[in-house]
Amino acid sequence: MLTLKTKNREIVDLMNGLMNVQNLEGVRFSLVISKNIRIIQQELSDLEDAAKPSEEFITLSQEANAVQNDKEAIEKLEKENAELVQSRKDQLTEVDKMLNEEIEIELHTIKEEILPDNITAGQINALDKIIVD
Repeated sequence: MLTLKTKNREIVDLMNGLMNVQNLEGVRFSLVISKNIRIIQQELSDLEDAAKPSEEFITLSQEANAVQNDKEAIEKLEKENAELVQSRKDQLTEVDKMLNEEIEIELHTIKEEILPDNITAGQINALDKIIVD
């Protein structure tokens, strides 16, 4: 296990990297990927909950999407729902603060020898923090 001291934002990036390689073959590789995904999902659950938009905002967003080519209609919706729009902006500001918080997390390392043959350089870069010799 490797203890990482890093920001939530970097753990989100690592999670995206893990999700990107989860379909590559290799039993030992897949086991490490799956274990780390579970650990990170648990660690980021509060962040995920904090980022969820309210039902009211989802409805407003759907209305805005329905008239997406009509600037006036969108401006009218935003004006009529100014408090809801501001609330969502405030929520996203708080989420951004959470993304910048430092955390300590223990993850399983990936040994170079178990990396799949068909892994790309981009995928390796995304997992670099947990790959060991």
